[in-house]
Amino acid sequence: MKRLDLEVVGSLFWIVMGIAFAFGAVKMRLGTFRNPGSGFIPLGIALLLLSFSLINLIKGLVHRTRHASTIPWKKPAFVVASVLLYLLLLAVIGFLPSTFMLMVVLLGLLIRVPKNRWPTVFFCAAVAALSAWLIFSVFLRVPFP
Repeated sequence: MKRLDLEVVGSLFWIVMGIAFAFGAVKMRLGTFRNPGSGFIPLGIALLLLSFSLINLIKGLVHRTRHASTIPWKKPAFVVASVLLYLLLLAVIGFLPSTFMLMVVLLGLLIRVPKNRWPTVFFCAAVAALSAWLIFSVFLRVPFP
């Protein structure tokens, strides 16, 4: 496929997803600006997704490119597999260890860290996991598995 085709197809996919999420959000209670309901934020996010997808579609249609491009599947597939493994491990070993392992994988393997930078990756993963735990468990009191 040409790059133009990839931009147009990708934009159309996200437009369809935005419409689906908007319909799902409208079925929920929207509320008002002062008293938002459960569908208020999802509707806003769906409208943002639609807006950005339409802009990207217009750019793809206006700026025609001639060179061919392939879809980079490896990194997105790796991210999806990592998140699915995270969901499985979350119930087994708990929030902190599974979040730490996910962050190590995403920070370390996806950005191809040099060997001498692994302590930084482990430190950042630990900070991210502990920060998420503090925010959700301690401050917001959201129960974790």
